[in-house]
Amino acid sequence: MEITIQQIRIATTFMLDPDIILLLTHLSRKGYAIAFARSGLGGASITPIIPPNVIAIKGNIRIDYDFSRRSLGVEGSDAREVALAFQDVWEVLKNLGIDLQKTLIPCEAIVIASASLSPKFSSNRIEALDLLGYNLRMVEAGFALEDGDPASPTKWLYIRITPVYSSYRPGEKENLYRIEVVYRDEREKVLRFIESGGDVLKKLLEGV
Repeated sequence: MEITIQQIRIATTFMLDPDIILLLTHLSRKGYAIAFARSGLGGASITPIIPPNVIAIKGNIRIDYDFSRRSLGVEGSDAREVALAFQDVWEVLKNLGIDLQKTLIPCEAIVIASASLSPKFSSNRIEALDLLGYNLRMVEAGFALEDGDPASPTKWLYIRITPVYSSYRPGEKENLYRIEVVYRDEREKVLRFIESGGDVLKKLLEGV
């Protein structure tokens, strides 16, 4: 089984608005192309590089900031590049004097991947002959952190496996599936997960 990582995003949320113009200045010094920014009486005005929220780019990495949610994110397709870019952002925030332990809600990672699978989910057959005239089988599944709370700002894990029906071939032993992961935890754990996410997902899905 081969896991193909298509997209990785790490985001963190501020309790208070950071100085985005200073953040962009420091990112520029680290080699990022930054959005045009201007200070005003009502606060910072940003013209995003890519609407609606991308404020900095380096190679395949995009950094975005959502003013309404106070959410800062790093996105790309390569785990190592995303981790390094997030480390750049982290260092800049520390240099701005932000108390990261008090002002940031722990990180959230979103991973989109694909794999050719032949899953056999538990309770695969559903009796529905008397209701619909035919029985059903389960073709997708979701796994969540045991005793977890999806509304928790500090700890949550959810994995969803969905068939890509446009690539479905009857009679094939394996078909293409889309895998979506949402993982919310301490920064170090989130970074470890995205750097080894392909191996983690492979071992998990081998047991499905």
